Amino acid sequence: MSEAPRNGGAASGGGRRLRLSRLAAGLSQSELAAMAEVSRQAIAGMESGSWSPSLPVAIRLAMALHTSVEQLFAPPSVPAVVNAHPLRSLSETPVRAQLAEVFGRWVAMPLDRDQATQQGFRVATGEIGESGTSRWGPSAERAILVAGCDPALPLIAGALPSFPAPWQLRWWSCGSRAALQLLEEGVVHAAAVHQPTTDRSALPDKERFARIGFASWTEGVLTHSPRQVETAGLAQLVDAGLRLVNREVGAEARSLLDRELRSLKVSEEAVNGYETRVSSHLAVAGAIASGLADFGIATEPVALALGLSFEPLTHEDCVIVVARSQLESPELAALLSSLGTAELHRQLGSLPGYSLAILGDEL
Repeated sequence: MSEAPRNGGAASGGGRRLRLSRLAAGLSQSELAAMAEVSRQAIAGMESGSWSPSLPVAIRLAMALHTSVEQLFAPPSVPAVVNAHPLRSLSETPVRAQLAEVFGRWVAMPLDRDQATQQGFRVATGEIGESGTSRWGPSAERAILVAGCDPALPLIAGALPSFPAPWQLRWWSCGSRAALQLLEEGVVHAAAVHQPTTDRSALPDKERFARIGFASWTEGVLTHSPRQVETAGLAQLVDAGLRLVNREVGAEARSLLDRELRSLKVSEEAVNGYETRVSSHLAVAGAIASGLADFGIATEPVALALGLSFEPLTHEDCVIVVARSQLESPELAALLSSLGTAELHRQLGSLPGYSLAILGDEL
Protein backbone atom coordinates (compact mmCIF):
# COMPACT_ATOMS: atom_id res chain seq x y z
CA MET A 1 0.00 0.00 0.00
CA SER A 2 1.48 3.34 -1.02
CA GLU A 3 -0.24 5.40 1.65
CA ALA A 4 -1.01 4.69 5.30
CA PRO A 5 -4.02 5.70 7.40
CA ARG A 6 -3.52 7.81 10.48
CA ASN A 7 -5.73 9.06 13.29
CA GLY A 8 -7.64 12.30 13.03
CA GLY A 9 -10.39 13.52 10.74
CA ALA A 10 -9.61 17.22 10.37
CA ALA A 11 -7.42 18.25 7.47
CA SER A 12 -3.81 18.74 8.45
CA GLY A 13 -1.73 21.67 7.24
CA GLY A 14 -0.32 19.40 4.53
CA GLY A 15 -3.82 18.26 3.59
CA ARG A 16 -5.01 21.83 3.19
CA ARG A 17 -1.97 22.73 1.12
CA LEU A 18 -2.52 19.67 -1.07
CA ARG A 19 -6.17 20.58 -1.66
CA LEU A 20 -5.39 24.25 -2.42
CA SER A 21 -2.53 23.30 -4.77
CA ARG A 22 -4.81 20.85 -6.59
CA LEU A 23 -7.55 23.49 -6.95
CA ALA A 24 -5.00 26.06 -8.15
CA ALA A 25 -3.85 23.56 -10.80
CA GLY A 26 -7.44 23.04 -11.94
CA LEU A 27 -7.37 19.30 -11.22
CA SER A 28 -10.07 17.06 -9.83
CA GLN A 29 -9.23 14.48 -7.17
CA SER A 30 -9.53 11.75 -9.80
CA GLU A 31 -7.19 13.53 -12.21
CA LEU A 32 -4.55 14.10 -9.54
CA ALA A 33 -4.92 10.49 -8.36
CA ALA A 34 -4.18 9.22 -11.87
CA MET A 35 -1.08 11.38 -12.14
CA ALA A 36 0.19 10.21 -8.73
CA GLU A 37 -0.77 6.56 -9.39
CA VAL A 38 -3.05 6.29 -6.36
CA SER A 39 -6.79 5.97 -5.85
CA ARG A 40 -9.15 8.94 -5.69
CA GLN A 41 -10.03 7.84 -2.13
CA ALA A 42 -6.35 8.16 -1.21
CA ILE A 43 -6.28 11.77 -2.45
CA ALA A 44 -9.46 12.51 -0.50
CA GLY A 45 -7.92 10.90 2.60
CA MET A 46 -4.72 12.92 2.29
CA GLU A 47 -6.66 16.16 1.86
CA SER A 48 -8.78 15.40 4.93
CA GLY A 49 -5.74 14.46 7.02
CA SER A 50 -6.72 10.83 7.55
CA TRP A 51 -4.04 9.42 5.20
CA SER A 52 -0.30 10.05 4.99
CA PRO A 53 1.49 9.63 1.66
CA SER A 54 4.59 7.52 1.31
CA LEU A 55 7.69 9.31 0.05
CA PRO A 56 7.31 8.05 -3.57
CA VAL A 57 3.68 9.21 -3.63
CA ALA A 58 4.59 12.57 -2.10
CA ILE A 59 7.23 13.06 -4.79
CA ARG A 60 4.78 12.21 -7.59
CA LEU A 61 2.20 14.60 -6.09
CA ALA A 62 4.74 17.41 -5.90
CA MET A 63 5.83 16.82 -9.52
CA ALA A 64 2.21 16.80 -10.71
CA LEU A 65 1.51 20.09 -8.92
CA HIS A 66 4.81 21.75 -9.90
CA THR A 67 5.90 22.27 -6.32
CA SER A 68 8.12 20.56 -3.74
CA VAL A 69 7.44 17.90 -1.13
CA GLU A 70 8.48 20.37 1.57
CA GLN A 71 5.97 23.00 0.40
CA LEU A 72 3.19 20.44 0.35
CA PHE A 73 3.80 18.38 3.46
CA ALA A 74 6.46 19.92 5.72
CA PRO A 75 5.16 20.61 9.25
CA PRO A 76 4.95 24.25 10.40
CA SER A 77 8.32 25.55 11.55
CA VAL A 78 8.82 26.20 15.25
CA PRO A 79 9.43 29.92 15.90
CA ALA A 80 13.01 30.70 16.85
CA VAL A 81 13.33 32.68 20.09
CA VAL A 82 15.66 35.66 19.73
CA ASN A 83 16.74 38.45 22.05
CA ALA A 84 15.34 41.43 20.13
CA HIS A 85 15.35 45.08 21.13
CA PRO A 86 11.86 46.70 20.70
CA LEU A 87 11.97 50.13 19.08
CA ARG A 88 9.70 51.47 21.83
CA SER A 89 8.44 50.36 25.23
CA LEU A 90 5.37 48.11 25.32
CA SER A 91 2.43 48.35 27.71
CA GLU A 92 1.33 44.78 27.04
CA THR A 93 2.33 41.64 25.16
CA PRO A 94 2.11 39.71 22.89
CA VAL A 95 2.46 42.17 20.01
CA ARG A 96 3.01 41.28 16.37
CA ALA A 97 6.30 42.64 15.07
CA GLN A 98 8.62 42.97 12.12
CA LEU A 99 12.16 41.84 12.89
CA ALA A 100 15.41 42.95 11.34
CA GLU A 101 19.04 42.33 12.13
CA VAL A 102 20.89 45.65 12.56
CA PHE A 103 24.66 45.18 12.47
CA GLY A 104 24.48 41.85 14.28
CA ARG A 105 21.72 42.85 16.73
CA TRP A 106 18.07 41.79 16.44
CA VAL A 107 15.55 44.64 16.53
CA ALA A 108 11.74 44.34 16.72
CA MET A 109 9.31 46.90 15.30
CA PRO A 110 5.98 46.54 17.15
CA LEU A 111 3.06 46.37 14.70
CA ASP A 112 0.37 48.09 16.74
CA ARG A 113 -1.17 51.58 17.04
CA ASP A 114 -0.30 53.68 13.99
CA GLN A 115 2.38 51.16 12.96
CA ALA A 116 -0.07 48.28 12.57
CA THR A 117 -1.52 49.20 9.19
CA GLN A 118 -0.76 50.82 5.84
CA GLN A 119 -4.21 50.68 4.23
CA GLY A 120 -4.27 47.07 5.40
CA PHE A 121 -2.49 45.01 8.03
CA ARG A 122 1.26 44.78 7.59
CA VAL A 123 2.97 41.40 7.32
CA ALA A 124 4.58 40.33 10.61
CA THR A 125 7.72 38.23 10.85
CA GLY A 126 7.49 37.49 14.57
CA GLU A 127 5.88 38.31 17.90
CA ILE A 128 7.06 40.04 21.05
CA GLY A 129 5.93 38.09 24.12
CA GLU A 130 6.51 38.19 27.86
CA SER A 131 9.30 35.64 27.61
CA GLY A 132 11.04 37.17 24.59
CA THR A 133 10.63 37.59 20.85
CA SER A 134 9.78 34.79 18.42
CA ARG A 135 11.15 35.02 14.89
CA TRP A 136 8.80 33.32 12.45
CA GLY A 137 10.81 33.71 9.27
CA PRO A 138 14.19 32.38 8.20
CA SER A 139 17.30 33.96 9.69
CA ALA A 140 18.77 34.43 6.20
CA GLU A 141 16.41 37.31 5.29
CA ARG A 142 18.30 40.44 4.32
CA ALA A 143 16.56 43.54 5.65
CA ILE A 144 17.40 47.24 5.99
CA LEU A 145 15.68 49.16 8.78
CA VAL A 146 15.05 52.88 8.20
CA ALA A 147 13.36 55.23 10.71
CA GLY A 148 11.66 58.46 9.70
CA CYS A 149 8.28 59.95 8.82
CA ASP A 150 8.52 60.70 5.09
CA PRO A 151 5.84 58.51 3.45
CA ALA A 152 8.04 58.22 0.34
CA LEU A 153 10.69 56.19 2.19
CA PRO A 154 9.05 52.83 1.28
CA LEU A 155 9.80 53.63 -2.37
CA ILE A 156 13.42 52.75 -1.64
CA ALA A 157 12.33 49.10 -1.55
CA GLY A 158 11.85 49.04 -5.30
CA ALA A 159 15.41 50.28 -5.90
CA LEU A 160 17.28 47.91 -3.57
CA PRO A 161 19.61 45.30 -5.13
CA SER A 162 18.06 41.88 -5.77
CA PHE A 163 21.25 39.91 -6.52
CA PRO A 164 22.37 37.47 -5.23
CA ALA A 165 19.29 37.67 -2.98
CA PRO A 166 16.70 40.43 -2.61
CA TRP A 167 16.91 43.03 0.14
CA GLN A 168 13.81 43.88 2.18
CA LEU A 169 13.06 47.39 3.46
CA ARG A 170 11.69 47.79 6.98
CA TRP A 171 10.24 51.26 7.62
CA TRP A 172 9.68 52.51 11.18
CA SER A 173 7.50 55.63 10.95
CA CYS A 174 8.47 58.18 13.61
CA GLY A 175 9.49 61.80 13.99
CA SER A 176 12.94 63.14 13.19
CA ARG A 177 14.14 63.37 16.80
CA ALA A 178 13.05 59.80 17.56
CA ALA A 179 14.70 58.54 14.36
CA LEU A 180 18.03 60.12 15.30
CA GLN A 181 17.82 58.67 18.80
CA LEU A 182 17.31 55.17 17.38
CA LEU A 183 20.30 55.69 15.09
CA GLU A 184 22.44 56.80 18.02
CA GLU A 185 21.42 53.62 19.87
CA GLY A 186 22.46 51.52 16.89
CA VAL A 187 19.06 49.85 16.47
CA VAL A 188 18.30 51.16 12.95
CA HIS A 189 20.48 51.22 9.87
CA ALA A 190 19.48 54.76 8.90
CA ALA A 191 17.44 57.74 10.07
CA ALA A 192 15.53 60.04 7.70
CA VAL A 193 15.47 63.55 9.17
CA HIS A 194 13.81 66.66 7.79
CA GLN A 195 14.38 70.28 8.74
CA PRO A 196 14.21 73.73 7.09
CA THR A 197 16.48 73.96 4.05
CA THR A 198 18.43 76.85 5.57
CA ASP A 199 19.05 75.05 8.89
CA ARG A 200 21.41 72.09 9.25
CA SER A 201 21.60 72.32 13.05
CA ALA A 202 19.26 69.35 13.52
CA LEU A 203 21.65 67.07 11.64
CA PRO A 204 24.26 65.14 13.65
CA ASP A 205 28.02 65.62 13.48
CA LYS A 206 29.46 65.08 9.97
CA GLU A 207 32.53 63.40 11.45
CA ARG A 208 30.47 60.51 12.85
CA PHE A 209 27.56 60.43 10.43
CA ALA A 210 27.21 60.61 6.66
CA ARG A 211 24.28 62.78 5.52
CA ILE A 212 22.78 61.94 2.12
CA GLY A 213 20.03 63.99 0.49
CA PHE A 214 16.70 62.26 -0.21
CA ALA A 215 14.13 64.85 -1.27
CA SER A 216 12.82 68.35 -0.58
CA TRP A 217 9.29 69.61 -0.08
CA THR A 218 7.21 72.40 1.43
CA GLU A 219 5.58 71.93 4.83
CA GLY A 220 2.57 73.91 5.93
CA VAL A 221 -1.05 73.96 7.06
CA LEU A 222 -3.50 71.41 5.66
CA THR A 223 -7.26 71.99 5.75
CA HIS A 224 -10.23 70.20 4.26
CA SER A 225 -11.97 73.19 2.73
CA PRO A 226 -10.32 74.65 -0.40
CA ARG A 227 -10.99 78.18 0.93
CA GLN A 228 -10.39 77.66 4.63
CA VAL A 229 -6.72 78.67 4.62
CA GLU A 230 -7.04 81.20 1.81
CA THR A 231 -9.43 83.25 3.89
CA ALA A 232 -7.96 82.56 7.35
CA GLY A 233 -4.43 82.13 8.65
CA LEU A 234 -3.29 79.84 11.44
CA ALA A 235 -4.30 82.36 14.12
CA GLN A 236 -7.82 82.60 12.69
CA LEU A 237 -8.14 78.81 12.54
CA VAL A 238 -7.26 78.64 16.23
CA ASP A 239 -9.56 81.57 17.15
CA ALA A 240 -12.43 79.87 15.33
CA GLY A 241 -12.03 76.82 17.60
CA LEU A 242 -11.35 74.48 14.69
CA ARG A 243 -9.85 71.14 15.70
CA LEU A 244 -6.15 70.43 15.16
CA VAL A 245 -4.63 67.00 14.54
CA ASN A 246 -1.11 67.22 15.98
CA ARG A 247 2.07 65.19 15.59
CA GLU A 248 4.02 63.49 18.39
CA VAL A 249 6.66 65.25 20.47
CA GLY A 250 9.94 65.31 18.53
CA ALA A 251 8.32 65.47 15.10
CA GLU A 252 9.52 68.36 12.93
CA ALA A 253 5.90 69.16 12.02
CA ARG A 254 5.08 69.67 15.70
CA SER A 255 8.19 71.81 16.16
CA LEU A 256 7.13 73.93 13.19
CA LEU A 257 3.65 74.37 14.69
CA ASP A 258 5.15 75.39 18.04
CA ARG A 259 7.40 77.97 16.35
CA GLU A 260 4.43 79.44 14.49
CA LEU A 261 2.30 79.58 17.64
CA ARG A 262 5.08 81.34 19.53
CA SER A 263 5.45 83.90 16.74
CA LEU A 264 1.69 84.52 16.90
CA LYS A 265 1.81 84.62 20.73
CA VAL A 266 -0.81 81.86 20.87
CA SER A 267 -0.64 79.41 23.79
CA GLU A 268 -0.89 75.64 23.38
CA GLU A 269 -3.94 75.64 25.66
CA ALA A 270 -5.77 77.86 23.20
CA VAL A 271 -5.53 75.28 20.41
CA ASN A 272 -8.42 72.82 20.20
CA GLY A 273 -6.85 69.37 19.72
CA TYR A 274 -3.26 70.34 20.53
CA GLU A 275 -2.98 67.25 22.78
CA THR A 276 -3.73 64.85 19.89
CA ARG A 277 -0.84 62.79 18.54
CA VAL A 278 -0.40 60.86 15.32
CA SER A 279 2.88 59.48 14.04
CA SER A 280 2.99 60.39 10.34
CA HIS A 281 2.21 63.04 7.74
CA LEU A 282 -0.30 60.70 6.10
CA ALA A 283 -2.08 60.21 9.44
CA VAL A 284 -2.48 64.00 9.72
CA ALA A 285 -3.84 64.24 6.18
CA GLY A 286 -6.10 61.22 6.69
CA ALA A 287 -7.67 62.68 9.83
CA ILE A 288 -8.47 65.91 8.00
CA ALA A 289 -9.74 64.19 4.85
CA SER A 290 -12.08 61.99 6.93
CA GLY A 291 -13.46 64.94 8.89
CA LEU A 292 -12.00 63.90 12.24
CA ALA A 293 -9.96 67.12 12.35
CA ASP A 294 -10.07 70.50 10.61
CA PHE A 295 -6.39 71.35 10.18
CA GLY A 296 -2.86 70.14 10.82
CA ILE A 297 0.79 70.55 9.86
CA ALA A 298 2.18 68.20 7.19
CA THR A 299 3.91 68.18 3.82
CA GLU A 300 2.56 69.38 0.49
CA PRO A 301 2.90 65.93 -1.17
CA VAL A 302 0.39 64.34 1.25
CA ALA A 303 -1.96 67.31 0.83
CA LEU A 304 -1.86 66.84 -2.93
CA ALA A 305 -2.29 63.08 -2.61
CA LEU A 306 -5.47 63.44 -0.55
CA GLY A 307 -6.87 66.51 -2.31
CA LEU A 308 -6.52 68.88 0.66
CA SER A 309 -5.96 72.61 0.75
CA PHE A 310 -2.39 73.62 1.58
CA GLU A 311 -0.81 76.84 2.83
CA PRO A 312 3.02 76.78 2.81
CA LEU A 313 5.05 77.71 5.89
CA THR A 314 8.61 76.53 5.18
CA HIS A 315 10.73 74.66 2.65
CA GLU A 316 12.42 71.54 4.02
CA ASP A 317 14.98 68.90 3.09
CA CYS A 318 14.72 65.23 4.01
CA VAL A 319 18.17 63.79 4.68
CA ILE A 320 19.15 60.14 5.24
CA VAL A 321 21.70 59.83 8.05
CA VAL A 322 23.93 56.77 8.56
CA ALA A 323 26.89 55.98 10.81
CA ARG A 324 30.24 56.41 9.05
CA SER A 325 31.63 53.47 11.03
CA GLN A 326 29.20 51.17 9.18
CA LEU A 327 29.57 52.55 5.67
CA GLU A 328 31.30 49.38 4.43
CA SER A 329 28.53 47.10 5.73
CA PRO A 330 26.42 45.25 3.12
CA GLU A 331 23.26 46.93 4.45
CA LEU A 332 24.47 50.49 3.96
CA ALA A 333 26.11 49.62 0.65
CA ALA A 334 22.72 48.38 -0.60
CA LEU A 335 20.83 51.35 0.84
CA LEU A 336 23.15 54.03 -0.51
CA SER A 337 23.41 52.43 -3.93
CA SER A 338 19.61 52.52 -4.20
CA LEU A 339 19.62 56.32 -3.83
CA GLY A 340 21.41 56.67 -7.17
CA THR A 341 19.14 54.41 -9.21
CA ALA A 342 16.93 55.57 -12.05
CA GLU A 343 14.09 53.55 -10.51
CA LEU A 344 14.04 55.57 -7.28
CA HIS A 345 14.36 58.82 -9.25
CA ARG A 346 11.40 57.74 -11.39
CA GLN A 347 9.27 56.74 -8.40
CA LEU A 348 9.95 59.91 -6.39
CA GLY A 349 9.66 62.12 -9.44
CA SER A 350 6.17 60.80 -10.16
CA LEU A 351 4.87 62.12 -6.82
CA PRO A 352 3.67 65.75 -7.00
CA GLY A 353 5.27 68.03 -4.42
CA TYR A 354 8.71 66.37 -4.23
CA SER A 355 11.90 68.03 -5.45
CA LEU A 356 14.85 65.72 -6.19
CA ALA A 357 17.61 68.31 -6.41
CA ILE A 358 19.44 66.88 -3.34
CA LEU A 359 18.80 63.17 -4.05
CA GLY A 360 22.07 61.28 -3.57
CA ASP A 361 24.12 64.37 -2.62
CA GLU A 362 26.26 64.32 0.53
CA LEU A 363 25.24 67.29 2.67
